[in-house]
Amino acid sequence: MPDTAGMIPQLIDAAVLIGEPQATTKEAALKELLAAALAAGAFPAKAQKGLQKRLADREAIGSTGLGNAVAVPHVKGDDVAKTTLVLARCRKGIEWQAIDGRPVHLIFLLVSPASEPENHLLCLRWIATLARNADFRRFLVDAKDDGAMRDLLREMTAKVGQ
Repeated sequence: MPDTAGMIPQLIDAAVLIGEPQATTKEAALKELLAAALAAGAFPAKAQKGLQKRLADREAIGSTGLGNAVAVPHVKGDDVAKTTLVLARCRKGIEWQAIDGRPVHLIFLLVSPASEPENHLLCLRWIATLARNADFRRFLVDAKDDGAMRDLLREMTAKVGQ
């Protein structure tokens, strides 16, 4: 089993934060966030098309919109070098076919190596814990900039004991 101690703080430190994405649709948001993960060095350019297709296929099976204005699209790939989080805050909201029917304001894209399923699940559990906290969601939507968003991730993670 991989050593997960310190993994979440490292994920937060390296996270790509998008204060207001250009995208106005779910499909465009998935492309924009995946492109941000590519720019952060999560995977080589040759893997982008396959990962994009996996994300779209996953959404076709069932929306990753968890409700409460949060979506957690996630994908694993053989060419992914490191687990990467891209967090986008969409003040206007994006239609995501979420289970509660409401638009999404927070998108946590998780891209992980296929060889690290335990880490992928650990990160998804951490995101789900944060997403259930109404104060966290409200403060994140209202955060003034990327630095405040990252600080809030660190603060909430310390509170939940990750």
